[in-house]
Amino acid sequence: MLPETDDILHVLRQTWGHTRFRPLQEDIIRSVLAGQDTLALLPTGGGKSICFQVPALARPGLCLVVSPLIALMKDQVENLRKRGIKAEAVYAGMSHQEIDQTLDNCVYGPVKFLYVSPERLLTDMFRARVGKMKVSLLAIDEAHCLSQWGYDFRPPYLRIQELRELLPGVPCIALTATATEKVRQDIIEKLRFGASHRVFQQSFARPNLSYSVLSTEDKLKRMLEVVRGVGADKTSIVYARTRRQTEEAANYLRQQNVAAAPYHAGLPSEQRTRTQQDWMQNKTRCIVATNAFGMGIDKPDVRLVVHLDAPDNLEAYYQEAGRAGRDEKYAFAVLLQGPNDADELRRRTQQAYPPLDTVRRVYQALANFSRTAVGGGELVAFDFDIQQFAETYRIKALDAHNSLRTLEREGFVQLNEAVNNPARVHIPIDHTDLYRFQVANQQHDQLIKSLLRFNGGELFAGFQRISENSLAQHLRLSVVDVRKMLVFLHRSGIIQYQPKHESPQALFTTPRFDADKLPLDQKRLNQARELARHKTESVIRYAGGGRCRQQLLLEYFGELDAPACQVCDFCLARKKARQDAAPAPELREQLVALVKATPQTPREILTHFAPGQATAVTQLLRELVELGELAYAPDGRLG
Repeated sequence: MLPETDDILHVLRQTWGHTRFRPLQEDIIRSVLAGQDTLALLPTGGGKSICFQVPALARPGLCLVVSPLIALMKDQVENLRKRGIKAEAVYAGMSHQEIDQTLDNCVYGPVKFLYVSPERLLTDMFRARVGKMKVSLLAIDEAHCLSQWGYDFRPPYLRIQELRELLPGVPCIALTATATEKVRQDIIEKLRFGASHRVFQQSFARPNLSYSVLSTEDKLKRMLEVVRGVGADKTSIVYARTRRQTEEAANYLRQQNVAAAPYHAGLPSEQRTRTQQDWMQNKTRCIVATNAFGMGIDKPDVRLVVHLDAPDNLEAYYQEAGRAGRDEKYAFAVLLQGPNDADELRRRTQQAYPPLDTVRRVYQALANFSRTAVGGGELVAFDFDIQQFAETYRIKALDAHNSLRTLEREGFVQLNEAVNNPARVHIPIDHTDLYRFQVANQQHDQLIKSLLRFNGGELFAGFQRISENSLAQHLRLSVVDVRKMLVFLHRSGIIQYQPKHESPQALFTTPRFDADKLPLDQKRLNQARELARHKTESVIRYAGGGRCRQQLLLEYFGELDAPACQVCDFCLARKKARQDAAPAPELREQLVALVKATPQTPREILTHFAPGQATAVTQLLRELVELGELAYAPDGRLG
């Protein structure tokens, strides 16, 4: 029996404090609860997570969520836990023991949501456990990653169809904010949706969002003008392509007395966390970031998003620009365009697909860097600094980056941005054995008591975050000494200790190949290059304008009959031109009096006015005829 509307509204109200669903959310939820495979296409800020979280909470069982981004998984898990909901995640960088414990908790414990990165789906450990879990719903976030026609194709996503075979009868919901018609069909096919599947699509139109493209030869100066124009006290995001650009732009804004801060993966995790919190709390008004910033961040009052450079595709631009105005109040999305930006964008697209011999060389260098033997290394994450890697093996940084991205698209490696993983501890022995150890090892007794005081019995159930700094302060020891003691306890089998980790990582998603035998598909790479070129040209056409910006975006996503938005730079300029060209009221009175006194042909009427008034007179005559104030006689005269 399906839960009533009142029941799912109760879940929404009790868990999130909302009193009503957004457009389409309830329809999507009821489709899921009816057991139908469901594709939900909602724009950025449309509340996608609610569409699988509410039905999962409304029914018994666990919701398995596939998500491609570690940071996004961690944010969602943390948000659910804050609401008192048991949630776990499995992703690259976790130890074997931690994954094992997490999966056990999902089999035997009260876990409601398990977030999994796609490459972890069909490991032997996961396959052995997933069949024992009481899975009631499979949710695929960022579902466009399934499609080679999408803008962020992830080959491991294709293995989800194998997962569905392990979960017969479990409905699937796929969610994305950006998908063309071709991508939508690909998602339905790759996920093997049932014949009764449902597709829900909210228009990609954002009526409150004003899109603009501003040409300039000084982007920093123009950026400042835009930020000040919207209001330096308003919340804004500036997207830059490189880490260096974020630093330069943030410094420039600060010099001009705008409260701004840079955000990119090269900064220490504490600084990134503090910067994000200051921005969320409006202490920092403008955050200047690389494109990874903003995923999963729910800040509704962003009034402005500025792009210093165009992204490589309109999907990415739509998502990033769409972080403005989620509160449905008026907001601005501004793309700054320099005189050579189109050529630069085409050049970057060409460089993104290096020759195969370069790709193989980088693959071999990665194997050497990680000391991974042929046939080994599958899903074993290692710290990876691309700058250090490129310098060590004398590879151009750009070639290294593009080759690794090619290997990622082909499903051979995975790169993970730096994510702050706090230290974690689990006690795998029972209370009796732990007490015996404490009695026999007095020098470690106080540390163990402190761990239990700060974290309680949860330490026996699974891995828990710990603060090494807090422990050190409490015990009046140095952090280095505390870590040494934790390592000793770990080696003694008393605890399982995962040290704090915040470095970027890489891993091989398959057993490592001999680089000369790496099965790169030249035909598929050529298709990917051509698709990327097509997407680049779509961005250039959008920036070129000549039409309503929102119409251009909507047509790209298959909405072909959308009206002009009336709020983008093109629509506003056209409106202003019409207003400027509108004839003065006295001209209207003069024209009507003239024609009423003596009926005349339009050509005869024009002889009474100066040549510069011809356009205004002609336009006014047309309007007067349409309004019925003037009419043509059979001889062609107006009267």
